[in-house]
Order: sequence, then structure tokens, then C-alpha cells
Amino acid sequence: MGRRRLTGRTPRALVAAVLTGLLLSGFALTGTTSSRAEDPVLATATNPIRVTLTGLAPVSLTDATALSASGKISNSGLETLRDVNVRLTISTQPLPNRRSLRLGGDIGTTVETVPLYDSSKPVARALRPGAKRQYRLSAAKGTIPLPSPGVYVVGVEVTGVGASGLVILGSTHTLVPYLPEPVEPVNVTWMWPLAGWPAQSANGVLVDDKPSKEIAPGGRLDHLLSVGRTVPTLSWIVDPQLMQMTVDMADGYLVERGGGVRPGSAQQPAAAWLAGVREVLAPTKKSSGEPPDLVGLSYADPDTDALIRGGLTSDVIRATTDTAPMLDEFLGRTPDSLVAWASGGRMTTRSIDALAAAGVTAVLLRDNAMPVSGELPYTPSGYADIATEAGPVRALLVDSGLLRALTLPQGNLASILQARQRFVSELAFVALEPAPQPRYLVAAAGSVRWDPNPRLLAGIVASLRGTSWTRLVPVSTMLALPPSNVTRAFDGGNTKSRSRELSADYLDRVQQTQDDIASLRSILSRPLPVVTPLNDTLLRAESTAWRTRTKTGLMLLDSVDADIEKTVSGVYVIPRSDVTLSGDRGKIPVTVANDLGQAVTVGVRVTATPSSRLEAEPLTEVLIDAGTRASLEIPVRIVGGGALNVAVELTDGNGMAFGTAAPLELRTTAYSRAATWVAVAAAVVLVLLVIFDIVRRARGRRRASTRDSAGEPA
Repeated sequence: MGRRRLTGRTPRALVAAVLTGLLLSGFALTGTTSSRAEDPVLATATNPIRVTLTGLAPVSLTDATALSASGKISNSGLETLRDVNVRLTISTQPLPNRRSLRLGGDIGTTVETVPLYDSSKPVARALRPGAKRQYRLSAAKGTIPLPSPGVYVVGVEVTGVGASGLVILGSTHTLVPYLPEPVEPVNVTWMWPLAGWPAQSANGVLVDDKPSKEIAPGGRLDHLLSVGRTVPTLSWIVDPQLMQMTVDMADGYLVERGGGVRPGSAQQPAAAWLAGVREVLAPTKKSSGEPPDLVGLSYADPDTDALIRGGLTSDVIRATTDTAPMLDEFLGRTPDSLVAWASGGRMTTRSIDALAAAGVTAVLLRDNAMPVSGELPYTPSGYADIATEAGPVRALLVDSGLLRALTLPQGNLASILQARQRFVSELAFVALEPAPQPRYLVAAAGSVRWDPNPRLLAGIVASLRGTSWTRLVPVSTMLALPPSNVTRAFDGGNTKSRSRELSADYLDRVQQTQDDIASLRSILSRPLPVVTPLNDTLLRAESTAWRTRTKTGLMLLDSVDADIEKTVSGVYVIPRSDVTLSGDRGKIPVTVANDLGQAVTVGVRVTATPSSRLEAEPLTEVLIDAGTRASLEIPVRIVGGGALNVAVELTDGNGMAFGTAAPLELRTTAYSRAATWVAVAAAVVLVLLVIFDIVRRARGRRRASTRDSAGEPA
């Protein structure tokens, strides 16, 4: 096959090529640059043709395979283009390393390419502005220059005659592996998450309709189930909260919309989806008898680092220990292992210690959370062990290259093809690396609420089935491997993702709600039926889901507070008129009502403003049966005269105020009577003084009269 052959089909193309005067090299390829000393095609940077590549087969090459490509071109310029042809190109050498895979699509990366002239096809004699054409190209086996195994850059370029002569009008490219000989397969554990948005209140109402949309046909969870059920060796990591919510939805459910509550519309889809999950994860499979690995995720996927930092470690432990029994209840199967999915790919040492104590088998981290110490000439297996107080915990390290492939744009067929080829090319590079032992990699998305394009999933799954150098293995295989001999450094501080965690203010609100639940629990004779749904809702409010949708998390907290307030309002002090005591001591009559369906035990106390004017003896452990009222008397002593504003309030089992206090005004007649007696006494004294003065004066006059009658000088 000639490397440089003129591709113009008309005399005008030949003349245009001659008029260029030189055999110019270099051309503008999206993401690549060629050196073409023998190809008489003038490079152009304007790229008036937009090229898309939507089909490529096979996904990887051998010496016995041909190559075909298909897609569409469109004239995005302002002039008519003539003698438009399309042809395949390929890089002259494979890419040098895995890092070059992610750089290969960047502008400025230099990759020397050659055209596959035999693949050239005419598309249009004249292509007007805005016009589009389909293309389909192929290169026969044995005609593709592949000097050595590796990953090559395959492109599609369009040539034609424009205003400046024969030019390359546009191009695109992708990656394709070439493995001519058998190699040791790369073992891949693919973590397939089933987790949702836990937007369910204590009474089962969805405060957000997103779960309904995701579980319906065509929704995110429906896609994951549809594609995943075709792959027998996936490792399913399941949130028990999603199973709990789906069971509730299948029985009929309500959704909060526009300030009101309406019946949900996904009852039947929820039932069908739940049946599909149960079929896939059944304890025994009808076909092989071996079910896929079932991995338990902590209930509602708690924001572990934030919760432990906020002093809510007990919630993390509860969410983890609840997982196994709940999955057994909803799926009829105990999980094979418990794995914590680190949101953001990192987790602190404190978090891992707490999870290990709760029974977690492994934590899913990104590989850059435990980088290799030093440099290796190959990609090591993606696992390591972390020492904890409860024993070693296995870190499953998500391969960065596979993660990037899964998070590439997936909005159309062209971008889906690019992501698929990137995924298989990453694995091809690993397979071709000389390594001392078989490798085990972890493939997983960046989020437990992964939302991939189903076409990409189907394409990758089909590609893996068609390659001999990859092998899907369950997570149980990786967990059973001996400790790795590769030294990795673990950064247990996890300060990089702290800004994305649930905020301190949000967790303060959670803590306050938790205190309110504890207060309610302390007065109830049968607390579990009341507080368990509230605590479950609080766990749902602590999910990583609300890192990016805080408003929905706050709605959950609001719903818990409203439920607590509704229950608390069922136990109250019946207001009464003002109370007047006949002395400075007495008893205040109080009536406490219990409208709940169970007995409560409360305390009653009276407080005053100012507090120095009242001495009151509180009542404790007052038992009030369901639906009854209790008439009580509280001994008090009032100091000073005048009215005194007091409040009668209930207390919980910890002596803290509970519910709403009942105000009343307290008076006493003791000081008014004392004042009367003082006034009477003062009047008596005054009268006595007056009488004494009168008597004294009368005596004085009698003595004076006696002296006068005796002739004594005055």
C-alpha cells in the first residue's frame, strides 16, 4: 500500500495540488497533528467540515481483523466545497503510555498519522453550506500499518477543494487497541451501584419525585438493572434504603407536590423493578446456580466523614449494622460483604475505624487516595489493606483511567463511542504492560448515584465480552486475594473533599432534631413505633445525596420536626384562669392531658418571672394513661405582694422542658391581710396616744385648778 498517494479525483484537484507548489506536511486533526512529507494536501485550520464518528468495528484489532468506520459530515462553512472525499487515518506508532490516552484528545498533542488511501471514498462532487452526508469506510485486514502491539489513534478525515485548493476540510479521531497475540487477561471487578435519592419522610411520603422518575422505564435505575442483568459477574452494591423505599412505592405511595400531597404514579414500575432486582440477586440462579455478588452499602449512604466529625458516629454505626438484616428482609439474601463507598473517593482514618468496628469489609476509594510509593513500570492491582483497631480493612481502589472513561461526555453516539474506546484502551494498556503477576483492577463510577447512558453501558459490556485480554471477576475474588506487596501511602486526613461535605450548620440542625427525638422517646411507654421511623428519616437526611441537593435534605429535616411537634402537642397542660392563694403558701391545681394512643410519663414544674419570688416543688414521673387527663397540685410559696406571672411546663425524662408551657397569673391574699392588721394596729396606737394626751391634758388642768384654790402663786 502506498503511503502518500494523491487523493483528488478530478483534473481540478490535480491542478490545485500542483498550484500549491510544495508537498506540504502537517494537518489540523482534532487532537492530533500529522507529519506528511509526501501527501500533496494543503493543511487548513479553518475546518469547514464537521466530522462525527458514530460507528467503529471492531473495538480492538488483531492481524486477522478489518476496520470499518461510519458517521456523518456536514458543511459548517459559508462556501460550497467540491470533490469531497473521506478516508481513514492511523497513527504510525502506538501511544507511548497510559497517560498519553488522556492527553491524546487535547489540542497540541503531536501524533504522527498516515492516511489509509485504499479506504478513501467520494462523498459529494459539491457540498453546499449546511449540507450533510453519511459515510461508511473500511480498511481490509492486512492493509493497516500496525508495527507493534499497543493503542493507536484512528481517524477520519475529509479532503476536498476549497478556495485555497486541495485541503483537509475536517477530521476526527478515536482510540483503538491492537493486540495480535494472547496476553494475560486483566481481571476487572465492576462495582455496579443500586442507590437512589432517599427523599422519604417518616410517614412514607416522598418529599421529592426524583425516585419515581428514576425507577420508571427509561429512568436511571431502570437502565442500570436492564444492562446489569445481562452480565453475570458484576458486583452489585445495594443500598437497603432503596429497597425499602421501592417496597413502599410498590404498595402505593404519596408524593409532596406544590405544597400538597398527591398519589404517586410509579406504583407498577416500582413493583416491576423490584421483581427484576430480586430475580437478578436471587440466592440461587436457575441457569448457573451461582448468584452474582451482593454487596451491602450502609443505609442511605451516610456522609461518614462529616457525621463523625460532627459527633454523630453512632448514626454511621447504625446505618451500617442495619444493612445486612434489611437486605435479607427485602431481597431474601444476606450480603456477601459490606463495602463503604467513599463519596469523592477519599475517607478519613477515623471514618474507616468506625466502619470497621461496625462490620464493613472494605472501603471503595479512588486510587489517588493511596498512591504507589515510588514508581512502577506497570499498573499495579487496585487494592491495599488499611490497619484499623478492628483489624485490617481492604481498600478497593477505583482505577483512575477507567473512571475517566466512564465520566466522559455521553450525550450522543459520537461521544459514547469515544468513551467506549477509551475504556477498552485503558484496559489494553494494562494488559500489554509487563508485570510480575496478574493484575486486578476496580471499575466504578464517581458516584454511587451513577447516571450513565445505557448505550455506553451496553457498548462497554459487549466490548469486554469480545476481548480475550479482559475478564470480569466478582468483588469476593478481590477480597480473598493475599495482601498486596505494593507499598502505598494512605492520606487519612481527607481535607480535599471537606468543602463538599454536609455543612456544620446542616449537622447542627440534625443534632437538634436528634435531641428532640430523644426527648420524645423518654416520655413514651412504647417509644419504638414512634421514634424508629423518625430516626430512619434522620438517617436518610444524613445521606451524601444532599451534598448537592441540600434543599431536599432540609425538607426531610422539616418533615421530622413536624412529626415530632405533632406528637409532642398530644401531651399538654390545659390552660386555666388565674390562681389566687389564701396565704403565701398553697398549691396550684394543674391538669395535664394525654391525647396519644399510649401512656406517657412526664414531669411538671412551675417557673416564675422573676424567679426569686417563687418557690415551687416540681413533680416527677407523673404517669398519664392514653387518652386521659391527670389532675395534679403543685406546692408553691410566693414571696412579696402583687401579681406574679408563672408558667406551668412539662418536662421529659431528662428534666428538660417539653412541649408548650401554659402561662397563668398567680396572686396571694396573705400580704393584703397583713397590711390590714398593720393599719388597724396603727389606728389603735394612734387612738391610745390621743387618749393618753387627753388624759394628760386633763390631769394638768386639774393640778392647775387645785393650786389656784389654795392661793398659791401662779
